[in-house]
Amino acid sequence: MTNEELARAIQGGDKDKLLELWAAVRRFAHDRAYRWTMAVGGRAGLSVDDFEQVAFLALLEALEGWDDRGGSFLTWYGLKLRGAFSEASGQRTKRDQLDPIQSAVSLETPLADREGDLLYLEDVIPDPRAEEALESIGEWEALHRAVDGLPEHQRTVIRRRYWLEQKVDHKIHAAALRALRHPGVSRDLRAYLT
Repeated sequence: MTNEELARAIQGGDKDKLLELWAAVRRFAHDRAYRWTMAVGGRAGLSVDDFEQVAFLALLEALEGWDDRGGSFLTWYGLKLRGAFSEASGQRTKRDQLDPIQSAVSLETPLADREGDLLYLEDVIPDPRAEEALESIGEWEALHRAVDGLPEHQRTVIRRRYWLEQKVDHKIHAAALRALRHPGVSRDLRAYLT
């Protein structure tokens, strides 16, 4: 049987053909394992046998994703081998280098402060959304203080116009806006203007 026929049989449920397929591709896997062992020069701490074990696991992965319409099984297996060997030896591919998840650090990473107390990374990283929310709360409170400082009829007009979006008396509305622009009233609001 060819590699493709064996792979189709295994995908169809004939798991007994797995060792037969391994025997058919083992020389290919051994050659690649030997090349990788020489290329990494022992830096990864992996021997040819270690790479061959990785190659067998890569065979299982290749069987899961191979589609006979996509080309020969050996070509697909070779791609899976390269990825598996890269991962096993700690080599980072270009895709991995660009993947932000590869360099991600958990927010639950323990840290120690100057006094030796235990902190977590999440405790010391500022949250811009929280800062914006606090700023919005401050802006909202300053606005309410300013409006609450207006006479009752002006306060009612401002609330009806801007909170309830109702039509209001133009003269009272204009007088309320003038009062809000007064430096004594608008001082707290000016900090929020961009």
